[in-house]
Amino acid sequence: MQNKAATPALDSNKTAAFFDFDGTLIAGYSAYYLLKEQVKRKLLGRNQITEVILGMVNYRAKLINADELMTIGTSHLKGMLESDFADLGRQVYEKNIFKLIYPEARALIEKHRAQGHQIVIVSSASQYQLADAAKELGVEHILCTQYQVENGVFTGEVVSPVCWGQGKVLAAGSFAAQNNIDLGQSYFYSDSDEDLPLLDIVGHPRPLNPNKRLRQIAKTNGWSSQTFGSRTRGIGKTLRSVGVYTSLISAYFGGLGVSKLSGSSITGRNFMVSSFSDFVCALIQMELKVRNPENMANSGPAVVIFNHQSQADGFIIMKLLRDNFAGIGKKEFGKFRLLANAYEFAGIIPIDRSDSKNTIDLMKPLVDTLQIEGRSVAIAPEGTRSSSMKPGPFKKGAFHLAIDAGVPILPVVIHNTADVQAKGDFLFHPATVTVEILPAINTDSWRKADLNTHINEVRNQFLVALGFDAENQDGTKTASPAKARPAAKLAASPKPRAKKAAPKGDS
Repeated sequence: MQNKAATPALDSNKTAAFFDFDGTLIAGYSAYYLLKEQVKRKLLGRNQITEVILGMVNYRAKLINADELMTIGTSHLKGMLESDFADLGRQVYEKNIFKLIYPEARALIEKHRAQGHQIVIVSSASQYQLADAAKELGVEHILCTQYQVENGVFTGEVVSPVCWGQGKVLAAGSFAAQNNIDLGQSYFYSDSDEDLPLLDIVGHPRPLNPNKRLRQIAKTNGWSSQTFGSRTRGIGKTLRSVGVYTSLISAYFGGLGVSKLSGSSITGRNFMVSSFSDFVCALIQMELKVRNPENMANSGPAVVIFNHQSQADGFIIMKLLRDNFAGIGKKEFGKFRLLANAYEFAGIIPIDRSDSKNTIDLMKPLVDTLQIEGRSVAIAPEGTRSSSMKPGPFKKGAFHLAIDAGVPILPVVIHNTADVQAKGDFLFHPATVTVEILPAINTDSWRKADLNTHINEVRNQFLVALGFDAENQDGTKTASPAKARPAAKLAASPKPRAKKAAPKGDS
């Protein structure tokens, strides 16, 4: 292995940034979650589970090669519809993988993209484990292990060579030849010493979250390496995360006390909202970088809408609005009486998200909140947290409320609270969150007959602010100043040849 000097790339058009996936871009291993879900759904029998475990043991003992291991791992798919497995992979991504993406990895990918580099995921995982993450990260190309499919059905065989070890070298070399890429000025990020064959031929080997052996090799060779810390777990983060929920109750009791002493429920509510939002942001070490705060200061009472990535979004909105806060929350909070009382005291109305008509009716008292009390009402029009940085479709309730109350819509674009706590994650992680307050939107001339058009226009403001393309109502892209995020392309494996499946176990 040669010591590679970290010199700048001479021609960005010929430079690629290759990224391993498991342990590199995400804090974990996608195969584990996919296998766990298959076991949960009884898609794997006991014999098949045993075969997979023995295969991994034999591979570690160097009794079988990577192709043989992958064949063992995919043989049970024989006869399964590819579309069903793709759906399974998508569900595993939304439930498990999205929350594992390193925020630092997002930033690193964007840094390479800004330099004009081709972005490539090169992984031994399958496209069914990678496609949704690649789309989320805006990665253009996927080099991965491929499964044999005939007429939409898995044969139980893999395409050889698999994208592992020397197979990654072949895949990267083929990609480089087809796309005029110079590997000598390209980058490869990986956490594993099993990727040494590719690390050793690129101009910029970059061990990322390296295992022990790779860390030692990087030190010997003078390779630049780093370890991400944003998704680490520990007792400190656990205690702080538990403290978020206990502090809500503490703030509630404090608010009740202030209310009794002052004789004013409004004073008590304001104390609760302000003290809770200030304390919890400090507790989880979430700093806010607010753009255009004057747009909120000058808006007066408004329906404040925000994109919803995380439970931390609510803390941010409370901190921004403070004494001027009211909102809606999910009905599920009502299952816990003390929690429901705390939310009600803070001015939050519980809503059944599955009943859109009932939602609009329940929100009618908020008209008085806006018109008489002069408080703003905060609503996440997506209705639930998204497993993406891209906002989902907007529901109509917030927009009906703005028209009925005769107040403006104030869009608050939250850029990255998934860095703090993504959907499905219990822990809160320290992060700096960018919040962008857009100009208030006057609704005086709006008609409910045109509501779909107005909603689409408002959602497009969020999309463009977050770096996505504006969309038509049917989801197709429109002309937009935002740069399009490229769709991932699945590259063919070099010189494919089918491997026979291992004998199938019982189910």
